[in-house]
Amino acid sequence: MDSIADLLPNSAPNEPPQVEMLKNYIQQKFNSKSKVSVSSTGYSVTVPNAPLATALRMDMPNVIKSCSLDKKLFIRIGHFE
Repeated sequence: MDSIADLLPNSAPNEPPQVEMLKNYIQQKFNSKSKVSVSSTGYSVTVPNAPLATALRMDMPNVIKSCSLDKKLFIRIGHFE
């Protein structure tokens, strides 16, 4: 029987396509990197500054439509690498 340590490196996380679509949308439209995570309640987008977060909030109907989001969108400001 395989141990968990043997199984984990071989398994890739299953991300919905909306995660990559959100990252690409922000990169193309705002020329900025972002961190996107998904949970059972929605998609969380973390951006590096408040002006970008505000622009995303104002553009939220287009983001939801362009990225085919099926859950609520949360926009956060934070530091990430």
